[in-house]
Amino acid sequence: MALGQLDQDTKRRIYLSISHGKVVHYLQNGGVEYFKNVEGTLADISLKERTFNGQKVPFWYLDIKDGAEIYSLSLPFISGTFKSIILALASDESLTAETPIVIEPYEKNGYTKVVVYAEGVKLDWVTKELPPLKEVVVAGKTYTDDEERMNFIKGVARKVKDRIAGAKR
Repeated sequence: MALGQLDQDTKRRIYLSISHGKVVHYLQNGGVEYFKNVEGTLADISLKERTFNGQKVPFWYLDIKDGAEIYSLSLPFISGTFKSIILALASDESLTAETPIVIEPYEKNGYTKVVVYAEGVKLDWVTKELPPLKEVVVAGKTYTDDEERMNFIKGVARKVKDRIAGAKR
């Protein structure tokens, strides 16, 4: 099976997000379901653009397979929650597409945090040393430039994706 393709057995894709320390599933009828965690095996990691108010916005997607279902967890490109998840997954050198994982968000002091487990073991970040944020001044206004940090995160995500793709070959 090629990375990103779904098995013949896959019945449906369920889109999820994380908000206020919970896994959120927005139902087609307008309702909302909340879950403590999402678990399964990591099937894919991708970066895709979505359109909001006429503008293209990048989002990360973590596809997590559980039996015949794929849970597609979407997080904004600059999400600290995604950074925590991917840095934790990268720390597991033995992670494959068959490794059971659990992503469990929680809220602390008004911020969403996340704990990641692989085979029942809590994962720590692969590194705590992220590239620094820079300040740039444009037309007299100061902005935070996170390009170097986000390129680092993209590289970490690519390594994890390659690791799980290697297990599928």
